[in-house]
Amino acid sequence: MAKDKKKKVKSIKKQKTLKKSKFPKEPLFLDRNESQTGPVPEVYKFLKKVDMHYLSWYSRDFMQGIKSKLSKRIADDYGFDEKHVLLSYGSEDLLKQIIHCYVNPGDKILIPREAWWYYKKVASERGGANVEYPMKKGTFEGIPYYEYDVDTMISIYNESKPKVVVIASPNNPTGNRIDSADLKRFLDATKDTITMIDEAYWGFGSTENDYVKPYIDEYPNLVICRTFSKFFALAGFRIGFAFAGRNLDVLINFTTRYLGYNRVSEKLGEIALDNIKWYLKIGKQYEKDKEMMYKEFGKLRGFVPFKSFANFILVDIPMEIRPGLKKYLDDRNLRIKFLDEEAFRSEARISLGTHEHNKLLMETIKQYCKEINWN
Repeated sequence: MAKDKKKKVKSIKKQKTLKKSKFPKEPLFLDRNESQTGPVPEVYKFLKKVDMHYLSWYSRDFMQGIKSKLSKRIADDYGFDEKHVLLSYGSEDLLKQIIHCYVNPGDKILIPREAWWYYKKVASERGGANVEYPMKKGTFEGIPYYEYDVDTMISIYNESKPKVVVIASPNNPTGNRIDSADLKRFLDATKDTITMIDEAYWGFGSTENDYVKPYIDEYPNLVICRTFSKFFALAGFRIGFAFAGRNLDVLINFTTRYLGYNRVSEKLGEIALDNIKWYLKIGKQYEKDKEMMYKEFGKLRGFVPFKSFANFILVDIPMEIRPGLKKYLDDRNLRIKFLDEEAFRSEARISLGTHEHNKLLMETIKQYCKEINWN
């Protein structure tokens, strides 16, 4: 009997050790919207062959009458004159350049209220002022969802007369995108104003491109911004690009770098574009994992997950258990972003990791709720 009891105790201890071994030894950052999967393998193959040609010499692409091979590639893919494709140090840099190019002290920029904190800061760098438009909550295929309220947006636009308008689609941290009909109606109302559509999270919920050229042709003050940081998993190389309308020569000249751009980053951008099918496979797994999370969070009392077209989801968490849950996850090296700002007091944003990461995080949150009898 004593032997059996010892064996049982030993078995329980072993199980606890195995449970602990599931968790990462270093923090797993599911709070930064970075890729935990990494870029296509061809990226690593190229980096092993980088030589003086890429590291020590400026680009000679200007001799061909273009800014870079990457901008020419993107222009050809989308049917643009290369002049209208801008390159930058990530899409954050594009936003900064647009604001610094056009906003003067006292000018207003129109931005979403429930959005990335930097939208709210960048105007102040030029002495400008923010005007915010709110989003509304609805549902998408039965799942809670944030929506752009275009009627309200147009009304605020007409009242405030901003110098620059910003739309994010998909939006961070809510994960929603703007409906194509709503976007068309809004652009019709703002066609005389510089309008930036931030599509940093393009690719996760949709890889549509058919609208880009027609919109840029129809709305000469429009800028559509994208990046290689998110969908293409190249955040560390800071590559952004944009399509600029025909009235934006000032911005086009402002963004041009006459000695060229980062030649390694440019090449990685080309490699990523050549391998989009590989990234689409990753995107399909993300969609499956998001569906799993909507379902599992929906079973937990007071948790509300929101439909997302990005590589993250927003989850409303009961205020009573937020501090304890945060500590529980931090103690296990699982980091998610517990938001604490004017528009988000009880929500957390969870960046997707690998399937194993997402499953572990979900199991851990459920285990915490079980341990505190939150059901």
